[in-house]
Amino acid sequence: MEHEWVIDALRLVIGIVILGYASVKDMRERKVPNAPWIVLAVTALILLPAQVVADGESLSYLLIMVPILAIFADVYWDGKEGSAVARYGPAAKYSIGIIALVALGYTWGTNSYFQHLLAVPVMMLLIVAMYLTDLIRGGADAKALLSLAVLFPIYPVLGGFPLFQGGTPAVQLLFPFVFVILIYASIANSLLFIYFLLRNVASGDLKLPQALLGFKLDHSKITGRHVWLMERIEDGEHVVYVRPRHEENLEKEVDLLVASGHARLWVTPMTPLVLLMWASLIFSSIFGNLIFWLVSL
Repeated sequence: MEHEWVIDALRLVIGIVILGYASVKDMRERKVPNAPWIVLAVTALILLPAQVVADGESLSYLLIMVPILAIFADVYWDGKEGSAVARYGPAAKYSIGIIALVALGYTWGTNSYFQHLLAVPVMMLLIVAMYLTDLIRGGADAKALLSLAVLFPIYPVLGGFPLFQGGTPAVQLLFPFVFVILIYASIANSLLFIYFLLRNVASGDLKLPQALLGFKLDHSKITGRHVWLMERIEDGEHVVYVRPRHEENLEKEVDLLVASGHARLWVTPMTPLVLLMWASLIFSSIFGNLIFWLVSL
């Protein structure tokens, strides 16, 4: 139907443009402000109800906005430090979201159309869990994925694209479009392991697992670069590790290491995952769910 083509086109154009802009910021600064994600989230929150209305489905289904808004509220509304909102807000928001999710699932969970709407907040909760457990390191990366989960409750279809349209509705439910984007970005990111290994073989730095996650740099070349350290001085001891700190005073840590006699240091680059997600969005829009296609061969 025509409205489906228009809504899908809007989703793709807006998603590609905003992620493209954010990718430039991520490449230059390894930091993306909230503004692009707020615009993307607001757009998604408008297009989701528009999709339900255009499809002629029950307006009651718009109650799916309750858990979605509860999750977004925690992401973008912290409250003043030390206030009741800051202390108890996150628990209250997620409680509302999860209770609403369970109630909606119980009420309409057997309806095939509503199942795709229900998958949106479920995927959002999964993204939050991945962020809290450090599987997704950057706040901007998590915010991008949360907005994309709402923006694409179903696979976008424009003419003959994507070339592989994700199999049955059940498969699309198990592999939401945003999940496919994340998988493609993760696969692209994992190719860096090969680059790191080859670089370290050439330089003779083969300490594992560091050699798969980064490389050594002279201390004079580190400050000002978009990298995390994989070693530091802790309680007077030299420690090598593989999970970099989220926050660190790079210059101070480097000075401590140099003072302790360590001139070449293990670092891991801050990978611009937003850029990989932007490329994955375009790739997914053209080729679709190749994961399902490969598994079904």
